[in-house]
Amino acid sequence: MRRIFVTALALAAAMTMLIAFTGCGGPKVPERLIGEWDCAPLASDEMTDTSFYALTIQEDGTFSLYDKAAGNPGISGTMKGDDTGKLGILELTCNEEDFDPPVCWAKMQTKSRVRYKIMDENTIRLGYVGIWLTFTK
Repeated sequence: MRRIFVTALALAAAMTMLIAFTGCGGPKVPERLIGEWDCAPLASDEMTDTSFYALTIQEDGTFSLYDKAAGNPGISGTMKGDDTGKLGILELTCNEEDFDPPVCWAKMQTKSRVRYKIMDENTIRLGYVGIWLTFTK
């Protein structure tokens, strides 16, 4: 009987640690990124038109970067990332269907790491391979 109790206690401890390390409830998104955002007219390369993009980030980690004028998807899927402050990394897992990243992010894969910068409460930047897109609420 004592062996069953010790085994159950060890199992409960292992499950508690697993939940703590993996997080409960799906991907984690930095809270200050959640919301609906409009993209600035140009990417940081000062050549790529990005004025037609909109970005939506949900609390559950789902996101969509899409052409708001035509309604066409650009990239969408799930993201998770650290919430260490104003700078960080997001791990994106994009849906393969309708995968059409911004031209300036042409080498992007469906699984990619993107940098983020929180400029202020109404402005964020997402960067891939040194090219940044700026978004405002």
